[in-house]
This record gives sequence, structure tokens and C-alpha cells, in this order.
Amino acid sequence: MTYRLPPLNGLRAFEAAARHLSFKHAAIELCVTAGAVSQQVKGLETSLGTTLFNRLPRGLMLTPEGEIYLESIGEAFDVISSATDKISNSLKGRRYRIGLSSTLSEEFRSQIKTLQDAGEIGVVVEVSQANNPDLLQGGDLDVMLRPRIKSHPGLHLDQLEFHHSSGNIENLTLALMPGNKGCWEHQLLMKALAKILV
Repeated sequence: MTYRLPPLNGLRAFEAAARHLSFKHAAIELCVTAGAVSQQVKGLETSLGTTLFNRLPRGLMLTPEGEIYLESIGEAFDVISSATDKISNSLKGRRYRIGLSSTLSEEFRSQIKTLQDAGEIGVVVEVSQANNPDLLQGGDLDVMLRPRIKSHPGLHLDQLEFHHSSGNIENLTLALMPGNKGCWEHQLLMKALAKILV
């Protein structure tokens, strides 16, 4: 069977830009320039003969065709990622940067170190400014663990509780860009954290 496939780099650029609704944030994720993402998406649209995004002054909006395409492309990427995980370890070494606030308890930070040493989470970067969203929005960190905040415009927040050996509960927030919510690394991190948040 011969598959009808558009440019694969264009598909990757489209999927990332559609999750973030931003060429800039897609570029940070893919380690390319925003101009390269824009060109790859434009090439994909030309190949398909349809417009996938409405370009707005303050970002992107999926067209109806783009929404339909994203659902299928996202599922296809999930299948490819799962198949790759089954046969290869070489792609699992992505440097996932976790900003850990230095104001969190010593017991919690010790547990995070245990997870890192066991290879269950990415690279932990201890930062005193882990409450600064610019570190996420600028691409310096992928996620941030910090004392609890109830809301923050422009960020997705997971509210967590760490139960100390003393019985005390430490309220935490895991913050990340909305486009990275539910990504493979986010899911793995949440599974790993579940082991210590009991």
C-alpha cells in the first residue's frame, strides 16, 4: 500500500502550533525558529490545498479543517510514540527541565531527588525564582513545582498535596504552559509524582 503523506516536518510543526496556538511556543518545543514553524505549516497547507490556521494579530486560531486534522494527527502521533517506546530507549532521554522552588520543604525536595536519581523524572533545576512564569513562557523550564497558587493567567496549574511523615500536608502547584498539558513528559511526571504524593 502506498500512503498519501504530506511533508512530515510540516505535520510536526502543525501539531505543536495547534496545541500551543502559537508559532513561537511551538518553535521553543521543537528547537527551531518561529519562522521555520510558520514556513513548515504554510508548506503543509499548500500541500493539502486548505488553510489550517487563521492568523490573528495575537496568535492563531484553528479553522474547522484544522480542528478536524488536529484530532487525527494527534492520535497518529500518539500511536507512533507508543510504538517507538516499545522498541527503543534512545528517544527517551529528552532533557525535561523541572524548576523546583527552593522554598519547598526539605522532605519534599529530598523525595524529588530520589525520583531523579532513579531516572523516573527529567532534570531537576532548583531555582529560587520558581514562581516566575517568565521561566516557562520563555522556554527556560518545561514545568515548575512551587508552593500553591490558585490561578495564573496563561499557565495550566495542577494542584498537588504532599503528605509529610509528620502528618502535615504541604500544598503544591505544578505549573506549565497550557500547550504542554497532557504531553508524554507531563503524563510521566504526574505518574512519578503520584508515588510520593501519598
